[in-house]
Amino acid sequence: MLFNSEVLPEIDQYGFLKSLPTESQAGEPDDMIYSSGLCDLQVNGYAGVDYNNPNTSSEEIEKSLQQMLETGVTACLPTVITGSLEWQKKCFQNLEDVRANSPIAKAMIRGYHLEGPYLNPTEGFRGCHPEKSMVKPTMDHFQVLQDAAGGMIRLITVAPEIEGVISLIAGWCEQGITVSLGHCNPSLEEIKKAVDAGARLSTHLGNGCAQKIPRLKNPILYQLSEDNLHASFIADGFHVNKYALKAFIRAKEDPRIILVSDATAGSCSKPGKYTLGKVILERQEEDIVYIPGTKNLAGSASTLVQGILNVMDWYNSPLEKVIRWTSEHPRAIIGLSKTPEVDEMAEWIKWEKINDHWEIKSVRLGNFEMNSKV
Repeated sequence: MLFNSEVLPEIDQYGFLKSLPTESQAGEPDDMIYSSGLCDLQVNGYAGVDYNNPNTSSEEIEKSLQQMLETGVTACLPTVITGSLEWQKKCFQNLEDVRANSPIAKAMIRGYHLEGPYLNPTEGFRGCHPEKSMVKPTMDHFQVLQDAAGGMIRLITVAPEIEGVISLIAGWCEQGITVSLGHCNPSLEEIKKAVDAGARLSTHLGNGCAQKIPRLKNPILYQLSEDNLHASFIADGFHVNKYALKAFIRAKEDPRIILVSDATAGSCSKPGKYTLGKVILERQEEDIVYIPGTKNLAGSASTLVQGILNVMDWYNSPLEKVIRWTSEHPRAIIGLSKTPEVDEMAEWIKWEKINDHWEIKSVRLGNFEMNSKV
């Protein structure tokens, strides 16, 4: 949502909205506009900090969230990837400890994304997820993780072809959890069964897929053609090149598109080695991370705002449209209001157009307000 910059909404002493913003009706102005804050559904780490390490300190996580906020992300789902039950449990407990004690973490973290261990273990489809920690799902196994996460797992990525997954989808949905398909190689029939059971999203579609797949009968095309699935995309130019992404966006159409960062500790960081759980990453000079000695991607080194700027540059997309893909659509898919309501925290970004390009100048989240360093 873009809104009128002349009269900002009223907020109370705690940073909560007393009135709603007035939506801009005149299109994008010449040089300045406000928008809703960004919502990133897939953040594995940020600014040198790994959310998949249970030993990461509260201070490190808090600092990384502050740096993320400076890029316009006011809401996020820290993402815990495949690991042993005990490892994942400790990761969630660590994140919950931070959320309980840090005002900025409590404000920004709206839940968690569980990506694995109920994924396809086959090489190519598993990506950087460790095969040895992948298991067939049971509700008891999941509940251990949900309890460790304080009931805050809002999004779960699964492979519908794995035995037991489809039978559990309805139960996850009953808990208010959004079920997404990813790191998978399902048949068209398996996708339809998952959708009928309640699955609503495809995770970073175009990735988590083997290089060699049937030309016209493959999980990417099956999910692109399923109108009951939204799709998230990583618009960094590496995970999906801009020509393929253009075709994917056209196939999914505006109402079903979500952009994510898939950020890691290598995002907003210097070149060097970082971790994603027990996986070693190597951040390049460009905004990309590989598993050392390979060209295998392991999450992203980019930011959500860079994805916005890329899409606007590549396709001449208006800011208003791309804000929907990075704010309203991701919020709605996980059960939040599309834009903050009265008595919810104020969340907005001030944008300025400089040399025909939009830049973030400042960000507000509740009583947190800071200038951007993008």
